[in-house]
Amino acid sequence: MAESNLGCGPLTIKYLVFIFNFIFFLSGIILISVGVVAQVFFSSYLQFFDGKFETPAIGLIILGTIILVVSFFGCCGAKKENVCMLRTFSMLMVMVLLCEIAAGITVAVMRPQVEQLVKKNMDDTMEQYGSPKSLVTKTWDDLQKNYHCCGTNNYTEWEGTTFGKNVTGVPDTCCKIISTGCGLNVFSVNKTETIFTDGCYTALNDSAMRNIGAIIGGAIALALLQMVGVWMSHCLVRAVKERYEIL
Repeated sequence: MAESNLGCGPLTIKYLVFIFNFIFFLSGIILISVGVVAQVFFSSYLQFFDGKFETPAIGLIILGTIILVVSFFGCCGAKKENVCMLRTFSMLMVMVLLCEIAAGITVAVMRPQVEQLVKKNMDDTMEQYGSPKSLVTKTWDDLQKNYHCCGTNNYTEWEGTTFGKNVTGVPDTCCKIISTGCGLNVFSVNKTETIFTDGCYTALNDSAMRNIGAIIGGAIALALLQMVGVWMSHCLVRAVKERYEIL
């Protein structure tokens, strides 16, 4: 079928569908990237988040992969002016949109619950800190080194833990300059100038909210893009059907 047979308006829509699908394809790659970054973050601090936000992050990766497949239907449908493929494209877009809405609602509902859970887990795991091979110890050490913090709310919370009582101090990863034993006797000789005194909860929570914000922001931007794509594909379907009716 000659492209000029569609007429100027429908032909413009046809090329817009191509452009849209290219953008849609790029958005799929971006979503996969955002999902991977979020997954790495939440899995790094699994002891605190209990995997609550790993599912949305993995879902984002899966969604990005689906988008790459969906964009194929859009491109082929527009190129061949195939009504069936264009309708399949629209249907898949609507289904993805519904999944995004459901995921967004789930994350929004979970957010306050997870914030409370994270704080409780941080308080609980401080008491389990100590064994060099423990995942809890590694997680706390990574957290305190990466965010330059100490304890959940502040460094004094280590004083009441089993570890803090044994060394009358804080983990070495609380120190501004980390060295073996640098956190010893912090409470007995008041060496607070050598350690970070701010707690880790606020820093971790802020970082988590930024990752969640990236997930939600990506979903909203994609949803708007999908609405435009569904509208354009319907316009092209109508133009192709009218062309067949004229013939």
